[in-house]
Amino acid sequence: MLQIIKELTDKQKVNYVRILAILAVLILMVYAPKLWITTKVFPVIPLFDWIPIPTNPIDYILAGFFFLIQIVYIFQNKRWQGWVIVLLYLYLALVDQNRLQPYFYQSFLTIFAIEIFRKKANPKKVLYTVILIFFATYFWSGIQKVNEDFYIQWLSALNKHFSCVDVTNTALICLPQWFLEVFTYAVPWLEALMGVLLLFNKSRKFGVLFILSMHGIITFLLFYLGYGYNVVPWNIQNMFSVVIIFWTLKTYNPLEFFLKFFNKQKIAMLIFTVCLPLANNLTGFYDNLLSFHFFTADLNYYNVFVDEELEEALPEHIQAFYRFQNGKAYLNMNEWAQYDNKVLFYPEERIIQYMDVYLCSFAKNPNKKGLTKLVVYNHDYRK
Repeated sequence: MLQIIKELTDKQKVNYVRILAILAVLILMVYAPKLWITTKVFPVIPLFDWIPIPTNPIDYILAGFFFLIQIVYIFQNKRWQGWVIVLLYLYLALVDQNRLQPYFYQSFLTIFAIEIFRKKANPKKVLYTVILIFFATYFWSGIQKVNEDFYIQWLSALNKHFSCVDVTNTALICLPQWFLEVFTYAVPWLEALMGVLLLFNKSRKFGVLFILSMHGIITFLLFYLGYGYNVVPWNIQNMFSVVIIFWTLKTYNPLEFFLKFFNKQKIAMLIFTVCLPLANNLTGFYDNLLSFHFFTADLNYYNVFVDEELEEALPEHIQAFYRFQNGKAYLNMNEWAQYDNKVLFYPEERIIQYMDVYLCSFAKNPNKKGLTKLVVYNHDYRK
């Protein structure tokens, strides 16, 4: 296997990473087919009100075409096919922002990074541009985890599954409390370090092994815990991709990926992989998940409590998702979104505000105050 990887050309590496990106998307589309149509229980949430939203049967035709052209693209690899796929995803994501999940975003950003070059472009130029995405994925995902919410939730999860202090926990193995605490605060920096290790010849293979270990452990835990299967293809995609790209790669200096072959294509990808994530980290500008803000614990997920008037007015297909707390009905947005979409509710404030307006629209007086109450439920420990 390693011998085969050693013999791969830059062009072949780019091609295999392209195929892996598409395969992961196809698997996830099969897993979550309703995410790509508009006729379902959970409403679509467009970025702009003026965007035309396809209805039945157009939504089914678009979703089917989107799926089929990706299959064709795997085998034919025509530049126009790649552009159609990227542009169609952009349109579909603008129609429903819940499609902006990190695993879809990374795959289509990869296809975009490949197709912005002409077919006759130097394959190393293309490879170096794609590498920026993988560097950013690990570096920024680590940096974004440097927050108190992550430390609290991560340590709580570790105590639940790896500490035997509380006999009610079902620990996989028993680890010392001091180790769990030290590891918790080290995780963000270890993950950011993975991206940095990929830049240097002497540390690159160690970085690959580090990444393989992380994704392998995550995949095992997802199956062990029995949830989160939608991120399994993404983990496997990245495991194969980093081996193909980095295992035999040699560079003259660690800044080659950023500075060598500096052109408009490189600038475009630096905007997506450096500038926008940095802006998100410093100012909150640009979406969190599009800034590699993955599993950072500080994103807001909501329960929407409804008053008695609205509780009776909402359609039955929404009432089916009611949960009750102290006699008050509420909707868990993640639970509702996952029923149809099979993905988490997109965690941006504009999305929950859109849903709030949508729910209130069923009341006799949608502008009446107090119809709903938005409560962030995943930060209860802050109280």
